[in-house]
Amino acid sequence: MEKILRNRYIGALLGASIGDALGWPNEQNSNNIGRYKEINGNFLEWKRRSGGRYWPYEEKIKAGEYSDDTQLLIATLRSLIKKEKWSSNYRQVELPAWLVYERGGGGATKRAATCWAKGFSPWDDKKNTPQQIERYFTAGGNGVAMRIMPHVFGDNHEIEAIMKQVLLNGMYTHGHPRALVGALLYAYGLQFLFSLNQTLEYGQLIDFLLINRDKWGHLPQINNLESWVSCAKLYAKMDYVIEWGNVVEETVQYLNIAKENLNLGILDIGDETLAKLGCFDKKINGAGNITSVISIYLFSKYASDPQKGILEAVNLKNSDTDTIASMMGGLIGAIYGENWIPLEYRVIQDYDIYEVLVDKLLKDQDNIVTSNNTYRLFNKELLSNMEIGESSNVLPFGSIKLLEKRNEKVYGKDMYATTFICKASYGQTIFVTKVGKITANYTTENKDSIEKKPSSVVKNTLLLGRTGLQEIRKILKNIHNTDDFIVIIDTLWDMVEKEKKLTKNDIKMIQEGCKDCKVNKKQIDSVYALLKNSNELSTLGN
Repeated sequence: MEKILRNRYIGALLGASIGDALGWPNEQNSNNIGRYKEINGNFLEWKRRSGGRYWPYEEKIKAGEYSDDTQLLIATLRSLIKKEKWSSNYRQVELPAWLVYERGGGGATKRAATCWAKGFSPWDDKKNTPQQIERYFTAGGNGVAMRIMPHVFGDNHEIEAIMKQVLLNGMYTHGHPRALVGALLYAYGLQFLFSLNQTLEYGQLIDFLLINRDKWGHLPQINNLESWVSCAKLYAKMDYVIEWGNVVEETVQYLNIAKENLNLGILDIGDETLAKLGCFDKKINGAGNITSVISIYLFSKYASDPQKGILEAVNLKNSDTDTIASMMGGLIGAIYGENWIPLEYRVIQDYDIYEVLVDKLLKDQDNIVTSNNTYRLFNKELLSNMEIGESSNVLPFGSIKLLEKRNEKVYGKDMYATTFICKASYGQTIFVTKVGKITANYTTENKDSIEKKPSSVVKNTLLLGRTGLQEIRKILKNIHNTDDFIVIIDTLWDMVEKEKKLTKNDIKMIQEGCKDCKVNKKQIDSVYALLKNSNELSTLGN
C-alpha cells in the first residue's frame, strides 16, 4: 500500500504540473502574444508579454514549462519536508523567495508575499493601510486551492489536522472564504481519492463531498483565529462566520449543479454545465470555490478517459485553463498515479523532481538545505553576480547552478531584460528575469565597463565631487547592487539635464527597474534634488 500511495502522490503532482503547462498558454491572463490556440495533445512553445507598462519585454516559454501554480505547489511540498517548521518556513522563506522567480503569479499572492518579505503579515494593522487589509480579506481567488495538495500526503495525521494546515497555508495569502473553502473542498476530495482502494464509481466523488459538507465546510479552529476574524470585521466590514456559511452554501449549490448534469450522462454535452458553474464569467471564474468545483466536475466526467478530460480543460476559451487543468490533473493522478501519463507529457519541466521530494517528505529526509548559516535567501542580485556554470547555496533551493543567461526581446526604449536560468541540485529549474535601463556598464553580454562608454554618471562625477557622492550614498544606503545604483543616478541625471520634472510615473519606472533594492519615493526625490542643485551650480559657474 505504501508503494501504491507513493505512486499516487507522484502521479498527482505530475498531473497537476502537466495540466498547468498545457493550460498556461490559453489562460485568460497569460498575456500570450499568439492568443488562443487549440491544444491537441502536445505542449506548446509560446511567447508572453511581461514587465507591465513600464518595462515591457517578450518572455519565451518553452514547451512543457509550468507556471506559478506548480511553483507554489512545489513550495508547499518543500516546506512540509520541514515538518513542524513548515509554517514559518513557508511564510518567511518560500513566499519571499518566490517573488523573485514567479512566472505568472496572481496579484493577491504577490501582495501577501511582499508583506512577508518585509517581515509582517498582510493583515498587520500597524504595517498595512486599511485599504490594503480590506483588499487582503476580499481576496478569494484560486491561488490557495491550486497549491495545497501536499498537505494531504502521508497517513500520520487526521483529516482535521489536514484541514487546519490547509487553512493556515491559505490565510498567509488570501483572506476571503471563497479562497479558503475552495481549498478545503479540494483537499477533502483529494484525501478521499488517495484513500480509495476500489474502482471509483461515476459521480462518486461529488456524492461524497455533498454527504460530507460539514467536514470540509466548517471553519477549522486554529490559534489566534478570533483576532484574525475581528480584523476582517473591522477592515472589510465582514461578519466572517456568516460569510463563511454563505460561501459553503454557494459551493454546495455548485456541486448540486455538477451532480445534476453528470446524471444526464451522454446528454451532458457542450459547455452549458460549465457556464452554469461560472467557468466563463471573468468576474467570478477565478474564485477558489468555483475553480475547485469545476475541476471536480470535469474530473468526475472524464475519470475514465483522463487525457481527453485534460484536453477539454486546457481548451476552454475565456477561462482559467491552467489552474482548472492543474487541479483536475491532481485528481487524476490521485487515482491513477503515473500510469495514465502518455509519453508526450513526460517531457514536462522537472519531471523527475517529484519522486525526490516525495521521498524526502515520506522518509523524513530534510536535507535540501543542510545548514541555514551557510545559505542566503534567493535574490536577483546574487544571480547578477554569478557566472554560467557557477553554483551557490541559497534558500529555499539548497545548491543552485546557473545554466544560462538569455536576452529577451524588449519593447521599452533603452532597456534590457535578461533571463537567468538555473537548476537546483534536486532538479528544479528556476527562471528569473532582471529588467532595467541600459547604462554605460551594460551591453547585451553585460561585459562593457563604465570606462568603455562614458555615461552621465561618469561625466558629472566632478560636479558632485566626493562629498556629493557620499551624500547620495547616504540617501541610497539600502542599495548594494552597483547596477541599480547607477540606474537610479543615470536616470535622474538625464531628467535634470533635460530640465524634466520628476513625475509619479518616473518614480514608478525607477522603482520597477530596481525591485530588489526597494527604493522609495523620498529617496528618489532627495537624489533628484541633489543632482538638480549640482547641475544648477555648475551652470552658474560657467
